[in-house]
Amino acid sequence: MDSRCDVTEPYRGTRYGLLMKPTSLLIIVPAALLLLACGHDGVGAGDDGLQLDASIGRSTIAFGDTTSIVFRLRNLSNDTITLSFPDSCQVLPYITTPRADEVVYPNGGAWGCFTVVTSLVLAPGAERVTAVLVRGAAQASYPAIALLPGEYRAYARVDHPRFPIRSKTLAFRID
Repeated sequence: MDSRCDVTEPYRGTRYGLLMKPTSLLIIVPAALLLLACGHDGVGAGDDGLQLDASIGRSTIAFGDTTSIVFRLRNLSNDTITLSFPDSCQVLPYITTPRADEVVYPNGGAWGCFTVVTSLVLAPGAERVTAVLVRGAAQASYPAIALLPGEYRAYARVDHPRFPIRSKTLAFRID
């Protein structure tokens, strides 16, 4: 008996009477596994399992004081949710001026993200916390960002390609 495999001989599946070549299985099985792994990122259409909350320590601070703005991306569902992103940016906080809606944070108005695939996995009840420390000041002192006296708005976004989420907008001022 010859131990070589003849790829032209059809494979006769015993379960459903399928006729397949062994080389076809080498293509179909990995392709199906890839589709299963990448085709679903844990959140179905209309799934309300994710919530992006925003809170602030104090909505009015004096020049020289600090406060923190906290954004919480929460998994409210009973399932683990996995979000795949095409870059390193996941939860993106923004601070704007109310009159012109000019972005003052991040500096330059946009986040610089690395082009690398990342994932965010949230188990049931888990959350991803992103905080921004704000200081009424003319110059920044790490880790706080400096803002001059005035009125501001803060919000965060999750720029997921299929499921974008935005938090409520918080108003605050620096006197």
